[in-house]
Amino acid sequence: MKQVEIWRSQAAATLAFLVPKISGTVPNERDGLVDDLVRSLNNLPPRPASRQPYAGIFPAANLVTWRGRAAATLKVSVPKIQDIEGSVFDGAIDDLIRFMRKLPARPTGRSPYAGLFPAADLATWRKQASQNITAAIAAISDPSYTDTDNRIDDLIRVMSGLPLRPAIRKPYEGLYQAPNLAEYRKLASRRLQQLITELKDDFNPKDVLVDGTIRILNNLPPRAADQEPYSGLYARAEVAPTLITQEQLIAIAPYSDRDRLGALLPFLNTTMQRYAISTPLRKAHFLAQVGHESDGFNTNEEYASGSAYEWRTDLGNVRVGDGVRFKGRGLIQVTGRSNYDECGRALGVDLINNPQRLGDFDLACLSAGWYWDTRNLNTYADSDDILTITRIINGGLNGLDDRQDYLDRAKSIFGI
Repeated sequence: MKQVEIWRSQAAATLAFLVPKISGTVPNERDGLVDDLVRSLNNLPPRPASRQPYAGIFPAANLVTWRGRAAATLKVSVPKIQDIEGSVFDGAIDDLIRFMRKLPARPTGRSPYAGLFPAADLATWRKQASQNITAAIAAISDPSYTDTDNRIDDLIRVMSGLPLRPAIRKPYEGLYQAPNLAEYRKLASRRLQQLITELKDDFNPKDVLVDGTIRILNNLPPRAADQEPYSGLYARAEVAPTLITQEQLIAIAPYSDRDRLGALLPFLNTTMQRYAISTPLRKAHFLAQVGHESDGFNTNEEYASGSAYEWRTDLGNVRVGDGVRFKGRGLIQVTGRSNYDECGRALGVDLINNPQRLGDFDLACLSAGWYWDTRNLNTYADSDDILTITRIINGGLNGLDDRQDYLDRAKSIFGI
């Protein structure tokens, strides 16, 4: 559980306690504040000025009942606030990189950096973005100002909280003192590196509303401008580690080669963190499936030669030798030219020219996570649906008993 999720749970309990204790026999300003919060969290339209708090949200009742219902609603709603991944500026940085690379605009709904760089955590993506922009600026050879300079100047000003450049000014003027355009670009590159390094993730605006409501109900001073929501209300909690241990993996796969389990363990942990295989139930299902598919973690590629896949056009095998070249590799065996190409592009590795690379420990694990994620298998793991997961991975229910054995051991180890 993330720190903010722990804080939200504490905030929900606080509101459930405080709201029924609002005093007065007629609705007051505090009731209006609670009404606003309930509406915001549940994406309801704002309350009309002429309507008393709670009316229109809950069935007609007395004020005490309404307050109780509002408290119960907040107890459920606050923990469901969605995280906002990254900062509002990550999208602008992504847009600049795509413009400089002459790439299509980022598709609607796609997270910043996804599709630009191999799957990774946000900090890694930002580091890659910083390096990418630095290299791209250094490679600008045009001795005159370009539209790229305009965009770089705009981004620096917005991220620095400065007014936009006046129309009569050239890019970078007013930002730095430099003798020529080349030096301006160097200074701009350094400033963007600094700004990207200092980026902080944004809280959901709903967290700000929850924090403010709790402070008012508790007669506390407003949150300081440099404080995160909930900070100062609750202590930072120790967040339980999500990594699995060598002992746990051995207990889940007791008949497997222990040296291989030790070699796989760090990459399994990286994969599960990267693809949000983070709850005990998700981890149990993932390890059960990859345990079976990899013959008890004992191989990173199928034992057969792959000749049976020759000229399988449904797998994209359209050249002589494709069947053997693109045989099943990875803990969930990726098979066929088309799947190798798709997986390689997602992981940032050329698997068409280096297909054996998929059998290495790191990509054997990451490719399994990529497959799991692209098939939305976390959703079925959350429902404890081994049958659907098996059908998606296997095309049928082959090996179901073995998969179930792995799952039962994993559930026992993770306390499910």
